[in-house]
Amino acid sequence: MPKVFFLEWFKLRRRLAAWGIYIAFLTLTIFLFGVPFYGSRGHDGAYWGLPEALPEIVSGGAPVASIFAAVLVALTVSNEFEWRTSRQHVIDGLSRDDWFLAKLLFLPAITGAFYITQLMLGTTLAFIDTHPVHKHVYYPNSTYVMASFGVWLGMCCYSAMALLISLWVRSAGPAIGLTVIYQVFDNIAARTLHGFHLDALAAWFPFQVHLALLEFDQYLPSPSPSLDYRWNTWALLLAGAAWLGVFASASRLVYFKRDL
Repeated sequence: MPKVFFLEWFKLRRRLAAWGIYIAFLTLTIFLFGVPFYGSRGHDGAYWGLPEALPEIVSGGAPVASIFAAVLVALTVSNEFEWRTSRQHVIDGLSRDDWFLAKLLFLPAITGAFYITQLMLGTTLAFIDTHPVHKHVYYPNSTYVMASFGVWLGMCCYSAMALLISLWVRSAGPAIGLTVIYQVFDNIAARTLHGFHLDALAAWFPFQVHLALLEFDQYLPSPSPSLDYRWNTWALLLAGAAWLGVFASASRLVYFKRDL
């Protein structure tokens, strides 16, 4: 397991496209958190410090981080088929099981890297604007921990979807396009079901589960009126884990059923 993980890291850190995606994400995230940070400075009553900023830090930039992580997964996996490196690895002695295991390890690692970057940037800016004399609003610590885990799980679900699409189409451009476009059709189908008052059914769609996992209000002790559908926290986490398992299992099936 350490060897296949190091192999993925070795390939990734030497790719200019991977660094380009990460730098673009870094720049966008700085702007994303910079707007409320600078908007609060010099304005009476405005505040974007800790702990009030934590909900936005934990989940506010997660949709951006999720998309960039999924795009990087789609680009990396698809290019291995386009450049025939996946077949060459097997010829050189890496088993197909090891190759697929490396891709599964790649998902939580790359989503974790993007998410940790988001947390570090947001926390740094919020800490600068923190005033001890300000009257703070706290949630239980378990709320922040649960929300952070849920957001990371949601990012892994979307990246697992990107892995499945990449193994299916085996071309970087279409894989990235289908990964990003899928959410449009998922949202349209969900909105259609909402129109028929089938909210509970629509909430189980893969991208809707992903969006719910990225929503901090889903983890609050009391229901929030801003939510279209209020999940039980543990049911939401189980739904995310279930979809992650479905995408991982389908990816393995697709990979082993097709020639290299």
